[in-house]
Amino acid sequence: MLILTCPGHLQRLEGALRRSLPFALPVYGAVLNINRGNPGEFEVAVDSWPHFGAVLARRSGEVARGLRAPMGAPQVPADDCYRNMHAAFYRDVGAYRALLESPGCLRWDAAFHTFG
Repeated sequence: MLILTCPGHLQRLEGALRRSLPFALPVYGAVLNINRGNPGEFEVAVDSWPHFGAVLARRSGEVARGLRAPMGAPQVPADDCYRNMHAAFYRDVGAYRALLESPGCLRWDAAFHTFG
């Protein structure tokens, strides 16, 4: 699992996802927002780069901080699946499965929704 942070990589991913519309629409929207200031605080994980088989958009630092809110803000409960949403796109189901099974990709002890 690789988390894309380089603006050049994210723009290249946006172009690749644009060519896969409408199937990649949820992930494309997340990458589009990331490339334009990231107001939703998302990050993108891919199985490999540059020839990816699966892409997952999720809240930034979600697994590392365990769905914790910033200091002073109320904590996000682990069972709140509406605040813990992911967007997925894959070309290869095996790559998608491997991405989901990689350590640190998802918090399996918390409720979540995956779109795509």
